[in-house]
Amino acid sequence: MQLKLSENIKKYRKEMNLTQEELADALGVTIGAVSKWENGNNVPDIMMLMEIANFFNVSMDEFLGYDMSSKNRDDMCERIEKLCTERKYEEATKEASNALVRYPHNFKVIYSCAMLYYVKAYEQGLDKDREKTIELFNQAMDFISQNKDPKVSEFSIKRRIAEMYTETDPDKAMELLKEINYDDCTSSLIAMLLAKKGEREEALNYYNNVLIKNFSEQYSVLTNASIAVAASCKRKDYQTAIDLIDTEMQILKLYSNDAEKNYTFKLKAILLIVKAWWLSCIKDYKGMEECVKEAYALAVKLDTAGVPFELSASLKFYFSESKSYFFDSLGVGAVAGIDALFEKEKEDHKAIAKNYDYMLKVIDCWKECKKLK
Repeated sequence: MQLKLSENIKKYRKEMNLTQEELADALGVTIGAVSKWENGNNVPDIMMLMEIANFFNVSMDEFLGYDMSSKNRDDMCERIEKLCTERKYEEATKEASNALVRYPHNFKVIYSCAMLYYVKAYEQGLDKDREKTIELFNQAMDFISQNKDPKVSEFSIKRRIAEMYTETDPDKAMELLKEINYDDCTSSLIAMLLAKKGEREEALNYYNNVLIKNFSEQYSVLTNASIAVAASCKRKDYQTAIDLIDTEMQILKLYSNDAEKNYTFKLKAILLIVKAWWLSCIKDYKGMEECVKEAYALAVKLDTAGVPFELSASLKFYFSESKSYFFDSLGVGAVAGIDALFEKEKEDHKAIAKNYDYMLKVIDCWKECKKLK
């Protein structure tokens, strides 16, 4: 166990962008005193130690820098998490109480305890647990500068606080959710609260935004995931890549309305080309040719009818009175869009080098379809 007081005074001072003189002024001591502390030539008295720790917003254990301190904190946090996953809430809350007494200014400890009450509140539905969760998450926000977990952020904490308010104070929950509704990331929760209040039209507007966003992201995720999976060049992974594309085609079918001209036809045509690529990779050239022909027929049909870029003209689930429009990186026309896709893969072929030769077979088949038109 080694004391690191002098190192920590210097470290925390620099983290706050303070000079020795500025720290001395803040604490009401001389520059020489601060210099001696940082050089290890002198140690502050106990009252000054407490004042400095409070100034730096850290616990005394953390400030003094015991090597064992970090391990003890981590062990306590791990025990709290383990007891929580085992649903041993009584033991977990006792451990949390001890941890908070020992480390009242440590972010990791406070956050771990907040998460315990968060899970407990969801599972048991007690208002006292919701209140404790909110209290601890608000405390954690005061020490978030200590956070080293990339999965935890101010946003994630605020969202969890808002979730706790949904049952006890829906208006407060909605206010918080609207403050952090970046790119519609909390729109589904806002819509749920509005629907509970009977504000149907506004709820549907929020749900509409989420549905469109999910539709777009799902298409992108499944299509690009199939490319990533197929990059292994293993037969079983090619089959998984095909399954991902087939899944997305089923989703398109569910989302698509019955209009004669439909933007989802272009999306399906692109999926068919990607599927043809994977069929080519497993040397199912007959299946590849069928996919390319179907893609070409769909693309020509859509180009002939005129691509409807207004979403309500293509999607079955559209609940807003305001209009929204499709935009994609492959241009306007469906046939031209697939031509652009081939060019894009040509530019990116270094990343998919082992599969690109099979794409060339798909391109040849596509060109034959265009000749036969």
